[in-house]
Amino acid sequence: MKKSLLMVGLLASAMAAQAQVTTLVLQPSDLAGPLEFTTPTDWGLNPDLNILANAVQQFAVIGQDSTGCTPLTNAADVSGKIAILYRGTCEFGLKALTAQDAGAIGVVIVNNIPGAPIAMGGGANGAAVSIPTVMIGQADGANIHDAVMAGTVEMYIGTVQSLYANNLAVEKKGVLNPTYAAYPKILADNFTFPVGSWVVNFGSADQTGVSLNAKVMHNGTSVYDQTSSPVSIANADSAYFQLPAFTQASFDGTYELTYSVLYGNTDEYESDNTFTASMVFDTLFTYAPIDPTTNFPVQNNFYKPTGISTWQLCTRFSDPQAHKVKVSGFWAAATYTNPGNMLGQQLDAHFYLWNDAVTTTTNATFDNLDLIMDGAYVYGDSLSDELPVFIPLNEEQTLVDNQVYLFCVSTNSADVYMGTGSGVNYLHNNLINGEIGSILDDGTQFYTLGFGTDITTTIAVGMQDASIGIRENNVENLTPYPNPTAKSLTIPMKGNSGKATLTVFDAKGAQVLNKQVTVGSDNKLIMDLQDFNAGSYLFNMTFENGNRSKFRVVVNK
Repeated sequence: MKKSLLMVGLLASAMAAQAQVTTLVLQPSDLAGPLEFTTPTDWGLNPDLNILANAVQQFAVIGQDSTGCTPLTNAADVSGKIAILYRGTCEFGLKALTAQDAGAIGVVIVNNIPGAPIAMGGGANGAAVSIPTVMIGQADGANIHDAVMAGTVEMYIGTVQSLYANNLAVEKKGVLNPTYAAYPKILADNFTFPVGSWVVNFGSADQTGVSLNAKVMHNGTSVYDQTSSPVSIANADSAYFQLPAFTQASFDGTYELTYSVLYGNTDEYESDNTFTASMVFDTLFTYAPIDPTTNFPVQNNFYKPTGISTWQLCTRFSDPQAHKVKVSGFWAAATYTNPGNMLGQQLDAHFYLWNDAVTTTTNATFDNLDLIMDGAYVYGDSLSDELPVFIPLNEEQTLVDNQVYLFCVSTNSADVYMGTGSGVNYLHNNLINGEIGSILDDGTQFYTLGFGTDITTTIAVGMQDASIGIRENNVENLTPYPNPTAKSLTIPMKGNSGKATLTVFDAKGAQVLNKQVTVGSDNKLIMDLQDFNAGSYLFNMTFENGNRSKFRVVVNK
């Protein structure tokens, strides 16, 4: 579930027919069909499954012992077969290498926890693996287990390009998704999102009379149903279908958009004939798909950049009616190198004005960020590991119409991974509309595609009606002087005394000071700022009695 990645460059390219990869059960017939799966992304020698020559087809055998952390005891049975192994305590790369050393031609790793299969890091041995390796979910593994033990499960791992005569697909990376996965309904008057998708012909036969249908359902009722004019799509080619945009006067609840490809032949690989994405209108703002049982973003995987300790994930927001809402904090999820060890770890929330001229394309700049508020959450136990936690801002903020904001969550630990979702791919939204919902900042550079258009930050921003009173939060309005200053700063305490925690952030949100201070008997705190570089700084003071204060100081040199 945790994945360490090198920075991702520009992913956008013209949409064209590319090989389609699958993990299939071919027999027995009652189990036949595609399985949800993940593949390695950084294992070095792991073969490119988009190439037909790298596909494998064979019967499956469970390697013993089933975790593959030590040499397999049934190597003779595994040799020449697809090995089934189970997720356990050792690295995925070691499991795959153990199967490869036993003569397996492919590896299927079964997840050991409920839910979708996860991203697989190669660890110390992944670079030596040269056979196809995939992970499937726990439920699918349980479903095929008995038949595998009986020796009757034949599997296929690889591309299905031209494997079937009739195989049209609506690919996740080629659809226009709803603009967001969740949006405040108070801002949704006359909300509009574009509708359209590429359809790819992965079959060996040319196809005629191909159409795209899109439906939007709300509470069991169809509120949008449009079908394109038919076109022809040759083998290994694709076509783009633009449909009318979807809009309503107001929105409330969940809206489900489904794309379906229509043509006159019976499709021989039906699992990719449709694609569905939802958008929820309530109080949250996020790009990550919402779990209907928890009403929070689905945490599919946890990522961090390679070799970086201080970094942050961000999400962009702007709305012409933003004055209607206030922001009280962010929801985010994280985990540690060793699960369950988030105790004592801290996540920081940063609320920026993004004042650069270009904020909507991959060419966006980040030279004019203004940090206006922050907050922090410290894990008091290990029970919230991998679960969304609320990071309250020190003061609620009412938003401004058409102002562009960055909502960011950061960590100062090289061992903390942040939650991401993988249910949608915003590649086409990015190409068509310039949307950049997930942004990665490694401390030296911002990456407008984050970890990739198919890896969405699960930061969710709570937005409430701004007409409902803003909480006071024991805020003290302290006025330091002189401000601007070059060397010394005096902070009158207005009756606050004793110890306080002082944190200082620069204009880009980097923490430059965090220390305990003691207020003197004269009710003033005097600070030496000679070592501070010129610039604007945000000071945050928290007193023993619970009072807080936030103020800005400009340092001139």
